[in-house]
Amino acid sequence: MPTDGVTSRPATSRQVSGPHRLSLPYGAAQVTFPVLGTLLALDGMPTSRIIPLLAGCAALGVAHVVIAGGGRRLAAGLASAVLRITQ
Repeated sequence: MPTDGVTSRPATSRQVSGPHRLSLPYGAAQVTFPVLGTLLALDGMPTSRIIPLLAGCAALGVAHVVIAGGGRRLAAGLASAVLRITQ
């Protein structure tokens, strides 16, 4: 069995990917939410209504990413965390 030359562990065929970069949707969310919050505050909406609104939008985005990505275990963990918080 071939080894990787540095340790006695067997070499794997898995390749290490390069540095992870934020995709456009993730980067846009980091800009969009503060901008939306500021615009809503300038329009006169109270902060007590802005934060839950943006939190709900973020939760929908996270749910979409989890479902589209096929992360069942992550979805189950997120659901159990939400249930613990709400009880």
